[in-house]
Amino acid sequence: RLLRRILRDEWGFHGAVMSDWGAVANTVQALKAGLDLEMPGKGQASVNDIIRAVHTGELDEGTLNKAVRHLLHVVDDWLPADHAQPYDHAAHHQFARKLADDGIILLKNHEDELPLDPQTTGKVVVIGELAENPRFQGSGSSHVNPTKLVSPLDALAGSGLKADYYPGYRLDQSETNGDLAEAALTAAKTADHVIIFAGYPKAAESEGFDKVSLMLPENQSDLIGSLAKANVHTTVVLQNGSAVEMPWIHSVAAVVETYLAGEAVGEATWDIITGTVNPSGHLTETFPRRLTDTPMAPTFGQDPHHEYYTEGIFMGYRYYDTHEMHVLFPFGHGLSYTTFEYTNLKLTQNERGATVTFDVTNTGARSGQAVPQLYIANHASHVPMPTKELRAFTKVAIAPGETETVTLALDRRDFSWWCEPKARWQADSGDYEVMIGESSRDIRLQVKLTMDFKNSPAPITTETYMAAIVKNPQLR
Repeated sequence: RLLRRILRDEWGFHGAVMSDWGAVANTVQALKAGLDLEMPGKGQASVNDIIRAVHTGELDEGTLNKAVRHLLHVVDDWLPADHAQPYDHAAHHQFARKLADDGIILLKNHEDELPLDPQTTGKVVVIGELAENPRFQGSGSSHVNPTKLVSPLDALAGSGLKADYYPGYRLDQSETNGDLAEAALTAAKTADHVIIFAGYPKAAESEGFDKVSLMLPENQSDLIGSLAKANVHTTVVLQNGSAVEMPWIHSVAAVVETYLAGEAVGEATWDIITGTVNPSGHLTETFPRRLTDTPMAPTFGQDPHHEYYTEGIFMGYRYYDTHEMHVLFPFGHGLSYTTFEYTNLKLTQNERGATVTFDVTNTGARSGQAVPQLYIANHASHVPMPTKELRAFTKVAIAPGETETVTLALDRRDFSWWCEPKARWQADSGDYEVMIGESSRDIRLQVKLTMDFKNSPAPITTETYMAAIVKNPQLR
């Protein structure tokens, strides 16, 4: 159904379908289901299984030919070049820096701790082995070899800041190294600002296994807590691939989330910290307070053979917002060194959808990029629904004091839900709410609207409410 009816027939995909590495349990059944290429395969054993299945009639030779044909099309369409083409390494690196600049997220900035002005900041202490050996990419099949990796420690000289560096902890250990931690704490006590680089070591995160904790290694978490007590001007810079529990969040001044920022992580990190670039990244996930707050915490990993995802559509922010749960940082969250005001929300609508316009004004003193997000609340459909769902967003650069008009379009699909009994998307006429915000929890504008999608009337049965009949002039 997925590979043939939906992927090829419904979506019109004409390429080749390849398995994830080691994901095929039965080569013949996979071919019959629509797979073209098993990776990395079981060598001659896979070949023998296919030949045997064709000879016994279990696998139709036409099915095998179809898979081969898909692969031959790929081979023909993507012939290798005669020789490697040159490219501008420096330009690629600057592009990587721009991507990182736009993606780094300022999670917390108590009393405008950041940005740090190199001219007035004073004595800075940089702590954490991740400043010297950054975790800038994922592991496994996502791993690449950059032509130029710049660590935060390498880029420090170009930032304008003068700072001393202390490792503070060992990345390959979770226990506290007393000597390293004590040296870092001693330096922090006399510093004007402390910046600690922290995150998950690569051995703690991978596509190949499931995490059992959202806590940083013990040596890092303890050191952050101690540094925050020693110096109220402590900033945490995170390098990680997923959400982090932060028991120290209320004691640190600022938190900068770089995630896995690529080969220009060093320059981009200081771009944000010094204010050379105004941060404009926003979270694409919720940071829960605790792992036990997540919807799958009670059941995940209980059955060694199967994983049952019981949350349905109530995953991520849909779960936390609908249950009105306190979270560490909500979906869509991201701070700036300026402020934005949202006004003049207007709607135009028809049976095909709606167009939403509103104004965003930069009310601060710095140029910045706002990321307005449009959420819809469905009050029309008689099925379980989240309190709101993201349906559109954009990023817009605005100078201080200026106003930009933003237009976001919604079509019928944006009001739809998947009706499983009918196996189709269904848009119901009725009441909806449009919300504009800077996160799923920071809604600035909202307005109600009633949509009429000109749907065929629902059939009248013995289950139809009399009130529904009375409301219909034709049936009254």
